[in-house]
Amino acid sequence: MWGVCYLSRMPFARLAGTLFAVIAAVAVWEAGCAGTPPCARNSDCSEGYCLAGECRQNCIDALLDCPSGYVCNVLSQCESGDASSASVTTGSGTMGSSVSSTGSSVGSAASGGNSSGLLDICSGPNDCGSPLSCQVMSVGGVSRCTRTCVGDADCMTGTRCIDRGGKYCLADDVGRACVAPSSCNFGCLTGPQTCTAACGSGADCPGGYGCQAVGSPPVKVCVKAAAYCAPGESSACVVASACDVSPNLILGGCTLACSSAADCPQRAVPLAPWTCDGLCRRPAGIVGSLPGGYSPVEYHCDANLQPVALCNDGQHLDFDQFTVPNPPAVNCNSDQTTQGVVGDACVDSCRYNGGCSHGFACVGVGSVGAERIGLCFPIGNGEPGTPCSKSRDCAFGYCTAKNVCSRDCTADAVCPTGTACVLGGGPNIEGMPFRRCE
Repeated sequence: MWGVCYLSRMPFARLAGTLFAVIAAVAVWEAGCAGTPPCARNSDCSEGYCLAGECRQNCIDALLDCPSGYVCNVLSQCESGDASSASVTTGSGTMGSSVSSTGSSVGSAASGGNSSGLLDICSGPNDCGSPLSCQVMSVGGVSRCTRTCVGDADCMTGTRCIDRGGKYCLADDVGRACVAPSSCNFGCLTGPQTCTAACGSGADCPGGYGCQAVGSPPVKVCVKAAAYCAPGESSACVVASACDVSPNLILGGCTLACSSAADCPQRAVPLAPWTCDGLCRRPAGIVGSLPGGYSPVEYHCDANLQPVALCNDGQHLDFDQFTVPNPPAVNCNSDQTTQGVVGDACVDSCRYNGGCSHGFACVGVGSVGAERIGLCFPIGNGEPGTPCSKSRDCAFGYCTAKNVCSRDCTADAVCPTGTACVLGGGPNIEGMPFRRCE
């Protein structure tokens, strides 16, 4: 897939590894709780409540830790969903105070007498309640009821405002393979032949993508940086000369020209950001360029002779098992990388605004220390409320601990018919309470 690559300044013949440095601090909020520092009162605890001098947390994720019908409250205790006013229902278009609606109709029961609401699958123009419209979300893909828009800020997480004989919120297909502009919602980059979208800064682009002007006349679009390159092998880069083989990188990676760090790929807060010195530079600790979804992950040794994953965002995960695999034994003297275990895959962090590239959805189930972050999970076909065993079974990339497909509705409060946007418990993400469709 990658051809002959370069390990530092030494060539190696095969790719075969995942992260050690950053993901060692990254847990999954459905997997456990933080430590228990001493306390005298609830206010002494950064999370949870105080009991017998220790900070306790009964729950992090309501579906995993609480009985059916309960939510995880701000003290990390299970309480009846009826006692919480923070549930957000979408059937009537009602939303929590921290989430604003940009359209006149949200949720599963748009006006007009038709049964299909926002994000419901549809088959024709008469399926969706007014003012929604049945649109193909990406070329050749599924059709869903969606809303009209003026700009991206009007659209649901994972969608963009696209002009298709009228502006509609359609799927973000950045990164999808293409052969012509007609293959994409916005446009096709002729070099790597992938779909792209207009942008004002890197914050408008998926994880692993920055914002750069291309073409003549130049147009600022999302450009992929999460790709391997080396001297003489930069076909994956939009700008062939923008191949970063800095000494801090074990595996060279494509990059972008920039006037400030705002042009560069944006990682989830509080992960260390990219910087700009005329070219976008990966943060210290990121030593590779393999994109999210690359599996099995490739490893080599860092300066301390420790195995390190060569992922572009420095994180890895087994998407199906929802675990962080241990790194393999690595020969630090070898000029070749070492593959991780089967299922070990690179994973990109994400922010709700930029979201994830085609085939992935931004789901707030990761953590760094005590902070929740979004991770790009692979998507499938299962609608919210249907059974699942892994994230890739679900249309919005979220299979809960109770094996039911869901959708992260934190930023837009939108859920398809039959589900409502409710509190999921645990820490906030991007300053907002985490919510999901149940």
